[in-house]
Amino acid sequence: MKYNLNYKLIGVRIKNVRLKRKLTQDSLSEKVEIGVQHMNKIENGKAPLSLTCIVKIANALETTVDHLLMDNVAAASTPHLLDEIKNILDDCTPEEIYLIAELAKTLKNGVRTKNLQPAEQL
Repeated sequence: MKYNLNYKLIGVRIKNVRLKRKLTQDSLSEKVEIGVQHMNKIENGKAPLSLTCIVKIANALETTVDHLLMDNVAAASTPHLLDEIKNILDDCTPEEIYLIAELAKTLKNGVRTKNLQPAEQL
């Protein structure tokens, strides 16, 4: 079974962690020992990553490879995403949590309805 990685999602996650760590593309690319242009392509999902490169990026960002790949590895996704949702809700009021939960229900129904339509109608 062939599986294609979603490099765009990996790039977005790398960029988000990099910004959270207050690193520039230049400083991250220097730590990873790749060119700034290549780092830019990685963050924009326009360049595939080798295993060595993703490990170097994870180490430089002080995160884990599974965190960077979690959108691509189904078994690893759920626990990390639930943690991420919990972190998002941590500083919310009860009213905000209620509204977000209602929006999540509506969004889930919309996603499931969209996934049931034939591809040519999307």
